[in-house]
Amino acid sequence: MLAAVGAVAIALALLGGGAAAASRGHVSIANFKYQPKTLHVSKGTAVTFVNRDHAKHTATKKGVFSTGKLKRGQKATIRFRHKGTFRYICKIHPFMHGKIVVG
Repeated sequence: MLAAVGAVAIALALLGGGAAAASRGHVSIANFKYQPKTLHVSKGTAVTFVNRDHAKHTATKKGVFSTGKLKRGQKATIRFRHKGTFRYICKIHPFMHGKIVVG
């Protein structure tokens, strides 16, 4: 487990470098909802989406980012390099909505 955490830390450092690599956010997917529904982060923050549900889910902003299909226990990390509001959905369950606000 520690080796996997170390590998993620190295990957994040390579992606962003500098102080931005230390900034992280977290979104859980459970009960067909994103928690938190709205996440406020700083520019350069890496946000990790973790599926804690029994169903597969995505976090997708068309043309901007996609986690791909995540099975229970899987996670994906997206780095937000630009300011703005990013509204996303689950492509499998489009009634699921979330928002990342990058300031």
